Amino acid sequence: MGKGLRVAVAGASGIGKHHAKWHHDAGAEVVGFLGSTLETCARTESTLSELFSFRGRGYTDLPSLLTETNPDIVDVCLPNELHHDVAMSAISAGCHVLCEKPLVWYPESPPALQLGRARDMVQRADERGVLLGICTQYVAGLDQYGRLYEAAHGPVEQIGSLYVEMETLSRGRQRTPEQIWVDMGPHPLSLLLAWLPDSELDDSSLRTCFAGSQVRATFRMRSSLSECECEIVVRDKSDGVPVRQFGINGALAQYEGKPDETGIYRSVMRMGESESVGPDLLSILIRDFHAACLSGTMPMVTGATGIRNIDLMIRIMQNAGVVP
Repeated sequence: MGKGLRVAVAGASGIGKHHAKWHHDAGAEVVGFLGSTLETCARTESTLSELFSFRGRGYTDLPSLLTETNPDIVDVCLPNELHHDVAMSAISAGCHVLCEKPLVWYPESPPALQLGRARDMVQRADERGVLLGICTQYVAGLDQYGRLYEAAHGPVEQIGSLYVEMETLSRGRQRTPEQIWVDMGPHPLSLLLAWLPDSELDDSSLRTCFAGSQVRATFRMRSSLSECECEIVVRDKSDGVPVRQFGINGALAQYEGKPDETGIYRSVMRMGESESVGPDLLSILIRDFHAACLSGTMPMVTGATGIRNIDLMIRIMQNAGVVP
């Protein structure tokens, strides 16, 4: 596999168009994408051509996309219920897969089926010797956060508390708390799993509230050496600038993604009076995935972590009584 990785994007009309651009900017050739109809493919081809020098084409048939473009990486940006089947086909074709969060989610399916299908994806990737990465890009901001934390508080000796609050604009949608949680919950859970990789959820400490346009969960994570009090809040809001803040030990950073003076999106974090500007978090995660594919190392967020993420998602929903 050469340095010019070949990438196909499954679903490039929404968030996938940004994935495609960052793959291009990372030095890959975006060779094609999967769309739903010929009409939508034509519109997406035009959009991608405006974003970067896209010379591929759209396909409505996954086997044809895989056979004709021969990608090294398939980036799955489709609706949740399509993640499993598309990713499994790409893995079986010998492609590395970067999958949007959550790794698997089928509305109305029992938890055992959700987790079973996620495990099938990870196992199949291992058998084929390809990488499976999960696109929860806030993990890519932990180095930037760490520099702000250390400048203000010194090195982290122990994590005693964790807080994450994330809003998203509803844009006229009326989503249930469960839908908001499935969409937004994987991001704070990915931060939790990155900060506390060896800890386990103490189910007896779990308290949840799924109401209106908000989900709140408080709980304790325990390891053999320590415990951490955690609070996660995700919500929809109708207008304004969405709040995105997270941190450990009471040191919260406010996050915003916005274009700089040249129009390139950047990651902006503020803690108190200090501000840090860095590369867009999605661009960092995609570049990391390329590097992992080329070197054979593990990606920033692995399939195994994706399984743990879904498990925590489900246990929090079970506590609220919104899944069996």
